[in-house]
Amino acid sequence: MAFNTSSLNPPKSITINQAIEFLHQNDPNEISLWKKSAQSIAFNVYQNQITFTNNIFIPLTFLCRNACHYCGFRRSKVPRGQEFLKPEKIEKILTNARTHKVSEVLITMGDKPEKKYPYAKKWLSNHGFNTTIEYTYFIAEKALKYELLPHINSGTLTFDELSYLREVSASIGLMLETISSRLTHLGLPHEQSPDKHPKKRMATIEKAGKLKIPFTSGILVGIGETLEEIVASLFALKNVHQKYRHLQEVIIQNFQPNRNSIMANFPPPSIDLMEKILIIARHILPPEISIQIPPNLVEGHEHRFLEAGMSDWGGVSSITLDFINPDHNWPSFSKLEQITRKIGYQLCERLPVYPRYINLEWLSPQVYKLASIKKLETRMVR
Repeated sequence: MAFNTSSLNPPKSITINQAIEFLHQNDPNEISLWKKSAQSIAFNVYQNQITFTNNIFIPLTFLCRNACHYCGFRRSKVPRGQEFLKPEKIEKILTNARTHKVSEVLITMGDKPEKKYPYAKKWLSNHGFNTTIEYTYFIAEKALKYELLPHINSGTLTFDELSYLREVSASIGLMLETISSRLTHLGLPHEQSPDKHPKKRMATIEKAGKLKIPFTSGILVGIGETLEEIVASLFALKNVHQKYRHLQEVIIQNFQPNRNSIMANFPPPSIDLMEKILIIARHILPPEISIQIPPNLVEGHEHRFLEAGMSDWGGVSSITLDFINPDHNWPSFSKLEQITRKIGYQLCERLPVYPRYINLEWLSPQVYKLASIKKLETRMVR
């Protein structure tokens, strides 16, 4: 490598070429040195804590104007009258969530389906809403009344839409997935997904920074991108965070084939590759950005990621499915704790907004008030 990691002193900076060189690295001794260095970086910030959120998943609608080749969430047809999850159904979910002392309400949906499906627009109109974003605001506000903190995933958003949702959200998320516009070309996974163009996604992430919104992003590995494009994606997230300091976490998510998708027979990335990407991500991203690995997508290999610089398992639910990856069940809290403790770490519950953002600079007054109360119920280093 271009610099020595044998001392385990984390490098102050790493270049794109050095990162690419590492991903091509096959020397187990060299990889081991970098792995120990990545773990050291994470430990310096998070010490022996690995965090998670006890969440519920509210899929407002499975309709989406995008048609990603790998998606297991989107449905192109739904029974009339069921275009969106109804408010009364959501009320029951929120009641159950409060009973189970949930710390995060994950509100997600297809991207602006009313722009593609007239019957989606009609459903919204019949229920008193002009857009999916208005309905999202309504549900998030309802969650706050149940004393639950919303984390919203609404796809690409305008400045005004972000500002609007900021009033009722503890944090907002949008996966970058990849910085590669090449994957929008004919025959590739994002060819029918206008909102997956990286310029649009980076624009949303940057606008969130300008608005001081605690934000979650990440990359999706294994959908046809190159190693060079993976590194470029991580550097894009690093650069936008250094400008606005709003990325609280970055998800390193491995593609898993969904039965009902075009890429149902497409092979997922290897665990070896995912481990190396985590290691290099920990060296690229500023240390205050938590790196999340979804535990249900790396089942049986969790220890490798715990030892390679991750700091967060993300949202795990005992109530609802992972609707994005419905074939992969969440581990139980007790199993997740056992796995984490076996490596020598402590499993700690967190909120959908990280402690350093719980102030009036980053949160609306109503969200700040609730998050301040909830913060006392959880323990976390940063």
